[in-house]
Amino acid sequence: MIQAVGDLSPEHRELVSRVFLKQGLGIEFVAPEQLHEGRVISFEKKATTFLQQQGRAFSNWDLLFSVLGPNDTSGELEAKLEARINILQSLMRLKSRPMAREFHGSIRVRDLAASARFYTWLFGVEPKEWTHRYVTFSRADTHLNFVLLVADGKELHHDTLYHLGMGVDSKEQVIAFYHSAVENGFTIEKRPRTTWRGTPLHELWLHDPDGTLIEIYARLSSQEMQQMPDDKEPIFLV
Repeated sequence: MIQAVGDLSPEHRELVSRVFLKQGLGIEFVAPEQLHEGRVISFEKKATTFLQQQGRAFSNWDLLFSVLGPNDTSGELEAKLEARINILQSLMRLKSRPMAREFHGSIRVRDLAASARFYTWLFGVEPKEWTHRYVTFSRADTHLNFVLLVADGKELHHDTLYHLGMGVDSKEQVIAFYHSAVENGFTIEKRPRTTWRGTPLHELWLHDPDGTLIEIYARLSSQEMQQMPDDKEPIFLV
């Protein structure tokens, strides 16, 4: 039985239970203090904060109801809940999960020198080594943030990379990256802005010399989250 935590309305709790049962899974809402061993899903931000403070492993689905829940007039909430459950079921079918030590990624570039300059700027360190054929960067302190994105109707082929991203600590750092990118002559895709739909972020989008999309982002603080406008439209920062 999957455990759910979060202060949802009776209607939303009934929806969660019904959709999980429809997918062949059982779920029960429990108080965060009464959790036992097993899989946990958080549906509400206070519950998420509690679980994080406890160091508890859990799946964070709180944005589903905090963003869409109050404004769901077309049944979109149920469809998105079903899509999340489909992913959950796929994960539950794993028979084992070995742990690797390091994540490695490599992209091809047209101009090695121009790209070395750009990524030295992006990563904040000079390459560990380089030859006439490759340039290698290494930063032990940088945590992995790798995203799988739906195809959105696009043809998938060997060039399926959506974007690369670097997380920073604050809105001010996102803005500083923007001014530095302009100063260095890099191509801006979208000026710094705060977005509220999906995962709320302060974000800047630009391109590397080959056109690969790059995101510089900072997650919003709890105080910044309280400033979310009713229409949830992006707010430009410069």
